[in-house]
Amino acid sequence: MKTFVIFVVSDSLSEIGELLVKAGKSCFERSIKDVRFHPFVDDKQSIDSVLELAKKENGLIVYTIYSLELKDYMDSESKRLGIPTYDVMGSLVETLKNLTGEEPVRDHKMFSELDAQYFKKVEAIEFAVKYDDGKNTSNLDKADIILIGASRTSKTPISIYLANKNYKVANIPLIPEVEPPPELFKISNKKIFGLLLDPNQLVNIRSERLKAMGITGTSNYGSYERVIMELEKSQQLFDKLGCTVIDVTSKAIEEIAAIILENIIRR
Repeated sequence: MKTFVIFVVSDSLSEIGELLVKAGKSCFERSIKDVRFHPFVDDKQSIDSVLELAKKENGLIVYTIYSLELKDYMDSESKRLGIPTYDVMGSLVETLKNLTGEEPVRDHKMFSELDAQYFKKVEAIEFAVKYDDGKNTSNLDKADIILIGASRTSKTPISIYLANKNYKVANIPLIPEVEPPPELFKISNKKIFGLLLDPNQLVNIRSERLKAMGITGTSNYGSYERVIMELEKSQQLFDKLGCTVIDVTSKAIEEIAAIILENIIRR
């Protein structure tokens, strides 16, 4: 019976690969010595480094790479070096069975539940990306949760956090000069959450953002007067919609998400 190390590789975060490997490892505890995680492998040099480690340690590489160029490179180089790989779209258990010669301990209920959770999470993350920052406002009724608020009120990080909890989230920035999407008035306000932030804190956040972008000097975006005006306009829209309003000042993303989910579940 062979033993080996699994390398979970991704050009972003490795949560999806990690989820699958945990299920596969539970069937092959005697054969798998270790599982190592390598997120943000986003260039050929990084792939070469992981391949070198896998070659030395009798490794299997389980990867989630979205760049077609890097995926092709991983495939060609791993074949050249004789390193087994597994793309998350394939069957991990069958790959492990072929490598180890060990018959898997199959729990059909566990794997069916894993498949359902995996695809639901992927669908939610894809939805959050598609509907981030107002990029898409069609079919908003398909969202489980809609976040609205002025720029830099934590809409995107909250969306991604909730997507990892399998909720489909859309977020829409509120800009006084731009009319809010009419779709907001056609769906249940129970899905909509308005986000507010202390104006002084929002000014500081925007100022730091401008610095990070290399923008110096005065900017209307980061001025106190502009922030006050945006927050007042946001509150007017929240009142018109009758949606739940959350003051996110000094709250962690997890805390804000918990408040949202508590409201969703209660309803």
